[in-house]
Amino acid sequence: MSIGENVKIYREKSGMTLEQLAQKLGISLLDCEGIECGRRILSSAEIQKICSVLDVSLENLLTQPPADSTAEEGSILMPVDELQNLLGKMKES
Repeated sequence: MSIGENVKIYREKSGMTLEQLAQKLGISLLDCEGIECGRRILSSAEIQKICSVLDVSLENLLTQPPADSTAEEGSILMPVDELQNLLGKMKES
């Protein structure tokens, strides 16, 4: 699963519409659709904001879908070294 797919799963789990998420993130509906479809690259600040809005940890958003989704629990979305690099950059900002 990609980050965008996990965003969609967590958004739907929270009962939020795509339009509501876009509004809470301060982006257009088209940009929000792009995130969920994987067409839009996210900055570290945007990822942090998504985590806050969806009340999900960064680690869970990047590495695994919610336990009740159809994907295998604990699936890896990116190599561990890339995840560690991203986490390091986010801690620095």
